Amino acid sequence: MEEQSSRFAPAKRRAAAAAVVFGVAVFGVGAGVAVSGCGSDNNSKSVSNAINSVSSQAQSVLSQASTAVNDASQKAQSVQSQVQSVQSQISTATKGSGNYGY
Repeated sequence: MEEQSSRFAPAKRRAAAAAVVFGVAVFGVGAGVAVSGCGSDNNSKSVSNAINSVSSQAQSVLSQASTAVNDASQKAQSVQSQVQSVQSQISTATKGSGNYGY
């Protein structure tokens, strides 16, 4: 059973890596907001609005990616459970048939 569940570990690592990348991007954007206070008011507002827009979009993408990973993980677990059920049914059906599992 361990072997089957480990197949899905790379997807979880990719999701974690994506979360880190988006987290750094959002943090970088937040740092840009703090720096953008220098300069003229019009430029500052334009830069601030652009940064806020990018930050919002990054957060939305991160949320969608997280939802997709969770959905995929749940579906994979469901498929794994169904496979185990079928394997159990096959094992039970072939025990008394005289085929000895062949």
